This record gives sequence, C-alpha cells and structure tokens, in this order.
Amino acid sequence: MRSSRRAIVCGGSIAGLLAARVLSSHCDEVIVLERDLCAGGTEARKGVPQSRHVHGLLPHGSAVLEKLFPGLLGDLESNGAVTADIGADTLWFQFGGYKNRSRIGLVGHLQSRPLLEELIRRRCLTRSNVRVQDGWEVMGPLANTDRSAVVGVSVLEKKGGLLEQIEGDLIVDAMGRGSQAGRWLETLGYVRSYETCVRVDLGYTTRLYRRRPGDLGGAKMCLIYPTPPDDRRLAAALPIEGDRWIVTLAGWLGDHAPADEEGFLAFARSLAAPDIHDLVRAAEPTSGFMTYKFASSLRRHYEALDRLPRGFLVLGDALCSFNPVYGQGMTLAALEAEALERVLEEETGRRDWTNLPRAFYHKSARPIDAAWSLAAGEDFRHPGVDGHRPPGYAAMSWYVGRVHEAVTADPEVQRVFYGVMDMTSSPAALLRPGIARRVLQHWLGTRRSIAFGRTAHSGP
Repeated sequence: MRSSRRAIVCGGSIAGLLAARVLSSHCDEVIVLERDLCAGGTEARKGVPQSRHVHGLLPHGSAVLEKLFPGLLGDLESNGAVTADIGADTLWFQFGGYKNRSRIGLVGHLQSRPLLEELIRRRCLTRSNVRVQDGWEVMGPLANTDRSAVVGVSVLEKKGGLLEQIEGDLIVDAMGRGSQAGRWLETLGYVRSYETCVRVDLGYTTRLYRRRPGDLGGAKMCLIYPTPPDDRRLAAALPIEGDRWIVTLAGWLGDHAPADEEGFLAFARSLAAPDIHDLVRAAEPTSGFMTYKFASSLRRHYEALDRLPRGFLVLGDALCSFNPVYGQGMTLAALEAEALERVLEEETGRRDWTNLPRAFYHKSARPIDAAWSLAAGEDFRHPGVDGHRPPGYAAMSWYVGRVHEAVTADPEVQRVFYGVMDMTSSPAALLRPGIARRVLQHWLGTRRSIAFGRTAHSGP
C-alpha cells in the first residue's frame, strides 16, 4: 500500500469535477479520467448532449459551488451570467395561473451549461494535486486478491490505443446514467443494485435568440408548465451569457416540438400561456434547432445493498438522474459533493476508508429522496407515464396541485414552495399546519368565486 493517498474520478463532467474538488482536500493526488477531449472553451461536449439545452442551477446549488470554489459566482457574472431572484424575476405559469412574483431572497445564476462546466474545470485545476487526463476511457475496475476492495481501473487511451492500469485508494464513478458500475460489481461477485425507473418519453427542442431590454415585460426568465392530464407541453426561456435567450420547448410522452421554424412557432403558440410564443415570434434567432430525448428518470439504490467493496462509490447521474425539466440535476450533484465532504471528514484517520461508500450512500439518499419525490410526483400527473406510484399518491397529488394554485396569490405559500423547489427545505414543509391552512383557504375561496360566477384570475 502506498504511503500517499490517491483518488481516481471516472468522468470529468460537473459531478466528477465537484467530487475531485472535495477529494483534493483529503488526498495527496486526484486524477480525473475523462473520455472526451477537453481542449478548453465553452463548446458543448459530445459526451454531454443535453448541455446545449436549458439548464438550471438553483440558488442552493450556487451557494454550494461558491463554498467549494470561492469567487466562482463572480467569475460567472463577469462572463455574462445573469443573477435573478427566483421569486420576483420569474414569470411562471402553471395550473392555470401565474405564480405570485415577490422577492424571496433566493438568488440564482443563469448561464449556459458549457460555461459553468468550463469555469468549474478551470478552478478545479488550480488545485495543485488535481489533474485531468482527457481522451481516456475507463474500461473496468481492478480488485484486490479477495475482491473485498476496488484498487484501481483499467483505462484505454483513445488516441493511441494504449491500455493501462491505474491504481488508487478510492475510485469514484461519475460517468453519468450510462454507468456500468452495476455490471462491474457483478463481475466482482457483488449484487447489482435494484433500480427505480419512471418512463416519461420527454423530448426537447432548443434554439438561441438575441436578448433585448424589455423582453418578457422585464422578467428575467419564463417557465410555462402544463395542467395535466390533457396538456403535456412546457417551455422555458432563460437568459445566458452573450445577451442571449436559450429557449427550450418540450413535451412528455412523445409530444415533442418540431425542429423547424413553422413547427416550433406552432408548438409555442399552443402552450398554456402566450409569453414564450410572443418572445420567439419577435426575437432574432442566433442558432439553428437542437434536439434531445430523455426516455426515463433512473435511480440506482446502492444505499440498499448489504455488501459493498471498499474503495468504490458512485455519484451524480450514475447514481440518480431525473427528468431534466425540473432543473434539479446540477444542484443535486453539488449536494452529493457536500455529503461526500462530510463523510470524508468523519472518516479522517481511517486508512482504508472502510465505511466510506455506505456512509456516503446513506447521507446522499436524503436529498435524492426529496428531489425524486418532487420530480416523480409531477411526472405521474400524466396518466401515460410508466412507473410505480406510491401509496397515497392520489391524495398527495391533489394537495400539491392546490399548492401550485395557492402560489399564484399567497406570498407565504410562495416562499415555502420555492424553498422546497430549491432543496433548502424538505417537501414536508408544504404540509406544515400553517401552510396547509393557507393552501386550503385559497382553494375554498376559489371554489366560492366559481360558484358565484367569478373565476379567480392571477396575472403576471
């Protein structure tokens, strides 16, 4: 065993880079192995096809990134990222009304995914003990004699075809939802984790537009969500660097936006609110159309395994990947990095990190549970979505629908709702007696208005 400690991170996307940053405080050397060639710059990488579409970094995620990389948020702003209070600056239409707009102090950063990833990579590489080897594909794990621990990986240098073995004290799989970790564990004599899948058959079509003062009536971003079960179409318009809008039109269950001028505009016109259609009809395009399909949300339950090898753990989309329309992925990766940091601190002094994987899976399960319940709960509103609906789902779905309606008018419900969406509060916060009372009072008031012929209306 080496006297120094080396970590190997497989995958150099955002989750992998965050893991490398955390590990750099606890290891003598951190090697990030990335299959793509990352020459620098802010072009979308082949291995991250969804990076050309709308991405959201929630305020909670921004705060974690700033803690890991002090000055990163200032870097983003100097490169053109837009800051926004998600309560006051978001034009959000859902369940037949616009959500209340008032300042709630949750400030997020809006930029393209490639810009964020590039700035994280640069800051990660300022750590003297971190290096990225790009153009290397991880082929499989190396185990010790009794297979009780993973002690390295075999890798293929894609340019020259060179096959090598690299040893390490901790191997982190951050290779996305295409991770082969389950198969790797089986080859070492372990049980593959069971998986939970929610099939949504989502399709994205995205285009960039020039951003002008006064667009969207001064709002900084716009979200339009459907009212299921009849409507399956949504859209998002977010500002990014270069004074541009990134506009994504999407739909569940095969109802995907066309990638041509006439079809894209017609799809936008069919949305539940007119704001994004009005924007793209008048704005100047700066790109062609880009498409992306997402078949299903997928969660791998490593926390439920009885036996785990030492020296190996899985995080990021390799652990859990969600329907991207809820903007949780990057923030959840940051929260998983936080969980890894806490576990590493607890394991300080233990040479072989025996309990590290199990402790990490249990600590990261809490934010994953919260994010999964929110995303799956919204997806299950569409009857054609395939997946296991938990007991009591119908009642909870009804109540959350009333929460959405109350957010159109009640600033206190809005504040708690956004806290839950930001993952700074547990979903249980929406069930607190004071909030439940306000939600039901709004619902009863709306029903009385309808009974007397006065349909409640909320405007932007």
